[in-house]
Amino acid sequence: MKVEIKKIGISTVLFSVFPLAVFVVMLLSAFMEIFNPEAVINVAYVMGLIMRAIQSTLLFLVSAVFFLLAYNLLCAIGIRGVRVELEDK
Repeated sequence: MKVEIKKIGISTVLFSVFPLAVFVVMLLSAFMEIFNPEAVINVAYVMGLIMRAIQSTLLFLVSAVFFLLAYNLLCAIGIRGVRVELEDK
């Protein structure tokens, strides 16, 4: 069965597990900087890494919202949406 996604609810994306998953990925990427040989590990440095992860998460989520708005707008004017083929088991 083929299904076409015509509209994606922005609130369903923002209030799902998606922001938490993005934050975990951004936090892991920020903590990879600990392996920098010039890094001096202290509380301020760790808090800076956490703040960088929060900032990156917010930037990514704002970008995702703009993408969803553009997708919904293009689908509303008649351009074909994403088609998914589902299979019954």
